[in-house]
Amino acid sequence: MLTESQPSALRGRRRGLYVFLGLLAVVLAIGAYRYWHKVPPRYKGVSRLQVDLRQPEMLLATRNLAELPKDIAAAPILAGLVDEQLVFHYEEDEARLSIEGSLRRLAYEHKIGIEDRFLSTLLAGPAEIGLWRSGKGRPEHFVARLERGVLAKLSEAFARIALDDRQLKQAGRFSVGGDQITLYALDYGAGRTLAFAGRGEHWVFLSDPALALDAEGMLTGDAEAVLGDLLRGGHPWQAKLPWSTAAQHSFVIAQQALTLGYAHFLPALAGLRLDHLNGNWQASLRLRQTNHASTHDTTSIWRSAPLGAALCTALPVDWPATAEPLAALLGKDAAIPSTLAALDPIAAVCWYAGSRLSAPLFIARAAGALPPDTGPLIARLAEKSWSVAGVKTSAQDAESQIHAATVPSRHGIRQPDGGARAFEPALAWHAGTIFFSPDRRQVDAALAVAAKQAAALGDEPGLRASGWLVFDPPQVARLVRAEVQEVLPADEESFFREVARNRLWPRLEAWGKQQQASVAVPAAAGQDGFVALEIRPLQENAR
Repeated sequence: MLTESQPSALRGRRRGLYVFLGLLAVVLAIGAYRYWHKVPPRYKGVSRLQVDLRQPEMLLATRNLAELPKDIAAAPILAGLVDEQLVFHYEEDEARLSIEGSLRRLAYEHKIGIEDRFLSTLLAGPAEIGLWRSGKGRPEHFVARLERGVLAKLSEAFARIALDDRQLKQAGRFSVGGDQITLYALDYGAGRTLAFAGRGEHWVFLSDPALALDAEGMLTGDAEAVLGDLLRGGHPWQAKLPWSTAAQHSFVIAQQALTLGYAHFLPALAGLRLDHLNGNWQASLRLRQTNHASTHDTTSIWRSAPLGAALCTALPVDWPATAEPLAALLGKDAAIPSTLAALDPIAAVCWYAGSRLSAPLFIARAAGALPPDTGPLIARLAEKSWSVAGVKTSAQDAESQIHAATVPSRHGIRQPDGGARAFEPALAWHAGTIFFSPDRRQVDAALAVAAKQAAALGDEPGLRASGWLVFDPPQVARLVRAEVQEVLPADEESFFREVARNRLWPRLEAWGKQQQASVAVPAAAGQDGFVALEIRPLQENAR
C-alpha cells in the first residue's frame, strides 16, 4: 500500500485513481445488455420493464445523498476535468426542476405544507439505491429508500390529493406488516412518472411505476416483497451486493454489469466496490473462487503487450467455456479443447491512443506449448469469421502467422490515404501467444514485441511485479480526445466543436497530467469477498 513517507500530493493522486477506476467501470458497465420492453415477463414476478427488483446491477448506499456529487468532484484524479458544475448539476437538471414544479403546484392547489427547498431537504440524508440499466444501456431505472420524517407528515395529504388530482394518482396497494400501503404515481411532464410509497419514516421512490407493475397493471410479487422489505427498514440487496457500512458513500457494481454480460467467460470477477471513507476514495474487487487461481501471476502477459498503452487490464478467463461457441462456428474439432486447455487462465486487453476505443488488442498466452493443430485452427477461425471480406494469410517466420481482412465500415478507422473507412481485423499467433485486434496495426506491434524488436509494457519497473490494470492518463486523454473528434460532425453544428475546443480540450490536458500507475490485488479477500486494490507507480518519477 502507499506509505506515509510519500509526498501527500502523490498519495492523493493515487488514492484518487480509485474513483476513476470506479467511474470507468461504470462507463464500461452501461454497455451492450438490453431489455425487451414489450414481451411477457421471463419469469413470474418480473415487471413489464423486465427488471428483476431482487437483483440490482448497481447499488449505492450513502449517509448523505446530497453530498455525493461534491465528494466525487473533490477526487484529486478528477482535478481539472470536473469542477463545481458537477456539484450543482442536479440543482439545474430538467427532471429535477420538473418534479419541483409539480410539487409546488400540488402545494399551492391543495394547501399542503411543502417548502420551496423541499426536494433539497429530501435528498440531504441517508439513502439506499438500487440501479438497473434500461433498454438504452444507461443506468436509468432506480429504486431508492429514504428515511425522512418530513414525509411521514404528508401521508394523509397524498391520499386525499390522489383521489382527484391530474398528476398524482394511485398506482397500486400492498400490505406491509398489517398496514395497507399505497403506491403513488406522480406524472411530472414529458411522459415521465415517478412512483413512491411510504410507511412511517421509510419511503421508497421508483424511477418508473412500471418497475413494480406487470403487463396488466397489477403490482408484481417481487415488487411487494422488495418494497415491503425496504419499508420495514430491511436491506434486501445487501447479501448480494454487500456495501461498506463504515463508508460515507459505498457504490457496488454487480458481476453482470461489470463484465458487460460476459460473466460466463469471466467467472472470477464478481463485483467492484468504491468506498468514500475519511475523505478518500478506495476501490475493492470482489473475487470468486474458480478452478483457476484468481491470484495467478500477470507478469508474463505484460511481456507480450506493446509499450505505450493508454489502458490495459489483465482478466481471468474460463477458456473451456468458449468451446461451445467455437464449435458452433467451426463445427466439432478435436483441436478446440486441446488448444483451450493449453491457454493460461490470464488474458489481457489493451487500448492504445493511436487507434480507436472499438479496436483494442486482445492477448492470450499458452501455459506451455500450443498443440501442433493450433495454427490450422486459428486459420479456420479467421476464415469463418471474415469469409465475406476475404482473408489474407502471411507467415513472418516459422513460429508466426497472421490472418487479416479488410472490412469496410463507416465506423471504421480512417485511412492514411483518405480512402474509405474500414476495419482491418487481424488474428495472429507467435510461439505460445495469440493476438487479435480489429486494427491490424496493434497486432503488428504485438508481433514486433514477441520477436524482441520492440519494447514491451512489462519492461516498465512497476510491472515487474504482479499488476492487474495499467493506466496512463496522458494517453487516455489523447484517446478520449480522438474519439470525441471522430463523433463530432465534420461540417455541421460547429457550435459543438467550438465547445469541445474551448472547454473539453483544456480539461483533458489538465487531467492528463496525472501519473502513470498500475493496480494490484495484494491481499486475500475479506469475509464479504472484497479485497482492496493497491495503486503502484510505473515509474519512480512523474513524467
